[in-house]
Amino acid sequence: MKKFKPVYKYPLKKSDGWKNLTGELPVKMTNDYLFRALLQSDNETLKEILAAVLHIDVRDIRSARIINEFLLGEQIDEKEFVLDVSVFLNDKENIDLEMQVVREIFWQDRSLSYICRSFDSLNRGAAYDETKPVKQVAFCDFTLFPDHPEFCATFMMLNEKKPEVVYSEKFVITNIDLTRIDLATEEDKKNKIDQWAEFFKAKTWEDMKMLAEKNESIGRAVSGVWQLTEEEKIRQRCRAREEWIINDNYKTKKLKEQEEELRQKEAALKQKDAVLSDQKVIIEQLQAENERLKNMMANKDDETS
Repeated sequence: MKKFKPVYKYPLKKSDGWKNLTGELPVKMTNDYLFRALLQSDNETLKEILAAVLHIDVRDIRSARIINEFLLGEQIDEKEFVLDVSVFLNDKENIDLEMQVVREIFWQDRSLSYICRSFDSLNRGAAYDETKPVKQVAFCDFTLFPDHPEFCATFMMLNEKKPEVVYSEKFVITNIDLTRIDLATEEDKKNKIDQWAEFFKAKTWEDMKMLAEKNESIGRAVSGVWQLTEEEKIRQRCRAREEWIINDNYKTKKLKEQEEELRQKEAALKQKDAVLSDQKVIIEQLQAENERLKNMMANKDDETS
């Protein structure tokens, strides 16, 4: 049986102090640090979100334990730290939750890399049938496939010719597009995935209050968000995270601009090379024609002499 280290939690309590607040939220839930802090500090909210995205009854969740320890409020190394939430659900399957705001070029490769690492977790000498199922759920603030937009899309290994034949149900990736809540299906709404997506996208306390009126579990989560963002250390880490993402985006943008500039220069050089090559061919053809004419003139001179 795998041993779990205790996870550091902030002492959240029942409180409705947020109900009188108005205006813009100090930190939005798309901030991956706040996302992590809330799920780590409030196990009930974690269970509710898991129940929604996995299409199960929350009463069927006996335990949901975060296994990648994180000391809330402490300084983190942004270059190395990954702000996902790894959960061991009901002591039988691994669930990876992630809030992804930035549309990375290699997002699909990165997500596959994460889920493969989690899946390949057998201890030495263990049988393959002991491999625990792994499910990855990414809340993305962008559209993964612009030509095929979908609010909640689930991917797994299928038979190409017979999609109804599933190779394995132990390897599943779910992508939730926070920018296309309008595409939520009746099944999505039944499981309240759309309401949690709206919670993550909320910009004001008024938005939060409206959601809390519709969903009591979200009301509990809003209370947690309020308490966490009242903590100076948490606010500092959230702001630091946002600044890091802005700077990283700026560097990425500059890098892309430099790569595009280099690509254009290379294309221009290739075009010049092509023009020079064409000119070389023309010159060679003219030289050959000139040589032919010389030979022809020489032959005429021989004939007249």
